[in-house]
Amino acid sequence: MSNKKIVILGGGISGLTVAWRLQELGFQTEVCESNEFVGGLAGTVRPEDGRYCLDFGPHFFITQKQEIVERITDLLADDVVSFERSAQLYVQGRFLDYPLSAKNVLLNFPLSDAIASIITFVWAQLKSAAGYLIRIDSKTVNFGDWATANFGNHLAKIFFRPYTEGFWKIPCENLSPEIIPTSTRLNFMKSLKMMFLKKVSGPAKSLTERELVLPLRYPKRGYGVIAETIANRVLNMGGFIRQNARVVKVELRKDGKYLVKVSQDDNEIELNADHVVSTIPIPNLVNMMSPESPLIVRQSADKLGYLSLIVLYVVTTTKDLLDTSYVYYLDRPYHRLAEMDKFCDSLFPAGENMLAVEFSCHRGDEIWNMNEQDLLELALPHLEHDNIILRNEVDKLFVVRAGHAYPIRYLDFRKNLDTFLNYVGEHNNLDVLGRTGEYMYIDSDQCMERALVLADKIAAKLH
Repeated sequence: MSNKKIVILGGGISGLTVAWRLQELGFQTEVCESNEFVGGLAGTVRPEDGRYCLDFGPHFFITQKQEIVERITDLLADDVVSFERSAQLYVQGRFLDYPLSAKNVLLNFPLSDAIASIITFVWAQLKSAAGYLIRIDSKTVNFGDWATANFGNHLAKIFFRPYTEGFWKIPCENLSPEIIPTSTRLNFMKSLKMMFLKKVSGPAKSLTERELVLPLRYPKRGYGVIAETIANRVLNMGGFIRQNARVVKVELRKDGKYLVKVSQDDNEIELNADHVVSTIPIPNLVNMMSPESPLIVRQSADKLGYLSLIVLYVVTTTKDLLDTSYVYYLDRPYHRLAEMDKFCDSLFPAGENMLAVEFSCHRGDEIWNMNEQDLLELALPHLEHDNIILRNEVDKLFVVRAGHAYPIRYLDFRKNLDTFLNYVGEHNNLDVLGRTGEYMYIDSDQCMERALVLADKIAAKLH
């Protein structure tokens, strides 16, 4: 066992996985998590003594990396269910496949929209092939221009622009094309290929492709079981995990090591670290650095914002609320509905069901400040209109909130992110990791993969 100690800020899936791997490699790790539960966005809250299991939005585990497959299989054993992907989009009164495919446009849109979509899409492709788009500076083009150039003006107008602005609550002109996560990016031509071939050759990189060719897994007691089991491995191997522990200062000492100050149970604890890994929001890290970060770094960090997420869980005894596992919506105050009974029936007491109603928002805005009943009143007129659930079918409500759910890739985010990353790079014993820490829109399996790589890198440096 090495006497080198790594302190990890944040006990989400990234922080826990890097701790797990470092413990395997013989290092001492200590994880500081500000919440009373581990897992972060991949965590599960269990009110009423565990009778209900509430995720931060319904999701499942999927991966094609053999090492991750083996680790998850070892972690969960038989404590999982497997199912096939089933999701829809609700657009202009029609349920379409998710993600939007060429088949949807050709067969499910109104004839006028289908024709306009095809014509403008073909025109956009011809312009691209002719080289007209070469003159567009990819660093300054906004999401609206990008969507028009790639999918045609009509599809951009009726789907991509309204969906994006409805979710992010920000005009497309202020967003980078990189607002679309790499894991879900799927161009229209590829969807045509998938429509006719029904298979994907080579590595399946997009979420859509991976869902088509790989098994989907979901733990029987909520998605957070993955993070909780990893945490147990860390503890069993001699690591430490502090919960309800808020990091308040990360002080660089003259010897290149760190003093991490943590507030826990009204006490301030000092932790000495040979290396620090941060998975927490970038502005938080920058503001707690000592010596103080340069002004340009603080200003850049403050411009790296995060979209917030609220999930309202509506408990009911009514079954078959949706025809699919989950549905994405345009023109609704919520952006997604999911029927949890279609994920796993052990997330709530027998005879019951839960509808997860997801609201994207900005921390401190009107929606963020709503309580459970306010959120229900906001959603219920639409839920009743769409024949999903009636007021008298609502038995109880729960809510979970995540203040830093999605990195917002504003038009100029790359410049600000690079300024921050260059600053981190100047610190020999400091790394950032994960969706929140690296400002990357990635899935749990990708978080784990990056954590394992980073752990090996740190081990090689500290040995």
